[in-house]
Amino acid sequence: MNTVPFRFARADYPLARHTRYRIGGPARLALFPPTRADMEAAHHWLLDTQTPFIVLGGGTNLLIDDRGYPGCALFTTGLRGVTEAARDHFAVGAGVALADLVRQVMLPNNYRGVGALTGIPGTVGGALFMNAGTANGSICGLAERVDLLRADGLVSQPLSPEMYSYRGQAFCGDNCVITGATFAFSRSDRDETEVYRHYMRRRSETQPEGWCCGSVFKNPPGDHAGRLIEAAGLRGVRHNGAVISDKHANFIMNEDNARFDDVLYLIALAKDTVRERFGVELREEVRIIRAAG
Repeated sequence: MNTVPFRFARADYPLARHTRYRIGGPARLALFPPTRADMEAAHHWLLDTQTPFIVLGGGTNLLIDDRGYPGCALFTTGLRGVTEAARDHFAVGAGVALADLVRQVMLPNNYRGVGALTGIPGTVGGALFMNAGTANGSICGLAERVDLLRADGLVSQPLSPEMYSYRGQAFCGDNCVITGATFAFSRSDRDETEVYRHYMRRRSETQPEGWCCGSVFKNPPGDHAGRLIEAAGLRGVRHNGAVISDKHANFIMNEDNARFDDVLYLIALAKDTVRERFGVELREEVRIIRAAG
């Protein structure tokens, strides 16, 4: 790898502790840019040196190979600014925790959309990348524009509905980094704090606690992945330290020092069994990072 010109670089950096699965080997290089200018410089260097990279925020939707990642892990955790750009418009850095956006911006102002984001872990950047949300909506539906680092530099991209979909988006592809977004909120005519409490209680009642990525699979049209996995008889099935949750079958838990391959085994088992039983192809919501790329 080329000589790294940044003071915020770390070599052979362990990644497991930066993921909600607590699984994964070291990245050959990790960069922790503390400012957006540093992020721009780091991104330019990665492209210029043709260094492969993955972007990490909260690591909530990643399953990383135990053998590690041969490129660079680029962390957005330094991008934590929140600024009121105009009335009901907030510029938010990619590294801001999604829970903080809800609790520190949306709830005090009684903004609509709390039900779409309540209880979702991770950062704003990661949530935008996968268009995180619930049955009540998604984060891209609340964003007016998103700030992107691309090969041609920093771009402020206005968002429109055709640019995102269920757990996906078309505005940030390979070698692109989300550095932040501007959210355009509107005041609600109901008590959003009560909405927040309701959905936090509901998540506590229906979703397991522990090391996991949240939902492993996207819901197929007209159905729920968890229902299909449970109907296939896989709830509670274990492979070494990994287990399909008894509480919600779309959660695969790291209960006892599970390895990358243990979780992959259960992912494959769920996909194969649901396909054979119901003719439905489950598609991963979790992003799988293999050592081979």
